Amino acid sequence: MSYRLPNYQKEVLEKGGSKPVILIHGNEEFLIRNFLSSLRSIAGENLITLWGDEITTEDILSNLSEGDMFAGTQERVVVVRSFEEFVAKQLKRKASQKSFLDTLKRVKRSKLVLVVSYRLTSQDLGREPYKTISAVGDVVISDRLPAKKVKELVKRKLEREAGGIEDSALDLLVEMCGGNLQVLRQETDKLIDYSEGRKITEEDVKKVCIFTGEQGIFEFIDALLGKEGEKAILSLGDLIRAGHHPLQILATVSSYGVKIYTIKHLLRSGVNMEKAFNLSGVKHRYAQMKYKTYIENLSDKDVKHLIESLYRIDMEVKVRFEDPQRSLENFVKDFTLS
Repeated sequence: MSYRLPNYQKEVLEKGGSKPVILIHGNEEFLIRNFLSSLRSIAGENLITLWGDEITTEDILSNLSEGDMFAGTQERVVVVRSFEEFVAKQLKRKASQKSFLDTLKRVKRSKLVLVVSYRLTSQDLGREPYKTISAVGDVVISDRLPAKKVKELVKRKLEREAGGIEDSALDLLVEMCGGNLQVLRQETDKLIDYSEGRKITEEDVKKVCIFTGEQGIFEFIDALLGKEGEKAILSLGDLIRAGHHPLQILATVSSYGVKIYTIKHLLRSGVNMEKAFNLSGVKHRYAQMKYKTYIENLSDKDVKHLIESLYRIDMEVKVRFEDPQRSLENFVKDFTLS
């Protein structure tokens, strides 16, 4: 059985019903961080975080064994972030994979949380090691929340910590952040500091969030879709150094790419620009202006190249377990020079 992360946290974890092995997959980093914070509040110093590209099977086993040996009133919790990288590096051989999976079946008093940085497909979950993990543990999906729910969360935060936000400003903020809660958290924090307690306006959002300087996701999008190669590469480097995961950046680019493709398809079908925007979910006037620029700058060939490249990267990362940062960097160079 698969759970949605917010529901799993409330209905299973907080009621003590979670299994010893938990597999979390999806691209909503904000929800994952919240979940892990809840785990830490339960486990305290008994929670340890490991990174999949830095560990071996023995590292996981030793931490699980330590939890079994010294179990007290609080259970040991071992979290493996970027578990897909561990799978790619450590479980290539069938013998290694079998040994690891046999160990999972014996986890009782400890808790092992495996976090995959993207959403697994049903085909992925039907293949090892995920097939056995799904059988012995809980499978939890960290998906993007619906736009209405995201707006409610952002609005409550800004009402609580600032002077609130105008409806048009809220629409623009959520739309330009693509509903990404991790990006929204960063942008709302900047708005709270900038507004100094007053109600946040549309102009505030444009000034503080859309033109965000060297570390802005939107500057990167503008440079990428404007085919400004050097600027896009520099902006991408700033984003990664600022803590944006390459898969989060790819998800944002994909969101823009799909909308641009959809709008162009609708326009070719005889739909007028205004209706094409509405059907594609681009409803705010400022966002429409940005998308209109992208559409005018990119030929149909460019958009096809963009979509095909994003699909190829998805396959590289999820099927061949290639490094997402390297794939993203190569994509940016290839697309902006084409």
